[in-house]
Amino acid sequence: MAGVGEATGDGSATGVLRVYVAAETAAMRTRIADALAHSDFEMFVVEAETGEAIVELKIDPTAIVVQSCDVELPQAMARLRLMRRHLREHAIVIVSPVASGTGIRRALDAGAYAIVFESELESTLAVALRAVASGQSVVPHKVRANVEPPTLSHRERQVLGHVAQGLTNAQIADKLFLSESTVKSHLSSAFVKCGVRSRREAAAVFMELERRNPPRVDPEAQILPEPA
Repeated sequence: MAGVGEATGDGSATGVLRVYVAAETAAMRTRIADALAHSDFEMFVVEAETGEAIVELKIDPTAIVVQSCDVELPQAMARLRLMRRHLREHAIVIVSPVASGTGIRRALDAGAYAIVFESELESTLAVALRAVASGQSVVPHKVRANVEPPTLSHRERQVLGHVAQGLTNAQIADKLFLSESTVKSHLSSAFVKCGVRSRREAAAVFMELERRNPPRVDPEAQILPEPA
C-alpha cells in the first residue's frame, strides 16, 4: 500500500517508486493521495500550489512528480515549462480538468509525460504512473487523435524562429523579404496550429518542437519567393 510521508530531499533507493504530489488545494491533494492509497508507490504530498517546492527538494531523479493544474491556462503551462527546466530527468504527470486536444498537446510540449483528467483520477492515475515508470507517455483516450505535434510550413517555422529570437514583425519582414502583412498571416496561422495566444507562448512551443523534432531539410529543395 502507498505510504504518505513528509517530503524530503532524501533520494535513497528503496525499491519502491517514489511519487511527489503538488496540488492547488488540500482537497485535490487528498483526492490524489486516496487514488494511490492501495498502490505500491511511496508517496510524498507537498503542501504547495505549484511544483516549485518540489524543485527545491532536489529529489531522486527516478521519482515521478504529480502536479495538479489546468492545462488550458497559459500561466499554468509557463509554470510547467519552468519546472521542466529544473527537473530535466524527472517524469511529470499532470492532473487537469477536462481539456481540449490542443491543451493536452501544449502540456506535452511543455514537458508533461502524462495527463490525467480530474474526473477520471481515481480510476486512471495509478495506471498512468505505472505506464510512465515503464517509459510510456499517457493521454486520455478521448483526445488522443488531437494531440499530434502541429505541422508547420517552412515559412511558419522561419517566422516562429525569429519570434523566438525576439524580433518584431517588421524586423522579420526585412529579414525574410516579405511584407509585414504576410508575416502577420504566417504568424496567425502558426498560432492556430500551435494552440497559443501570444508570441511568448508561440516561441516556447516552437523551441520545444525544434528540440523534439528538428526539421529535415532537403538540400535539393528550393523555396520560391512569395509575393510581397
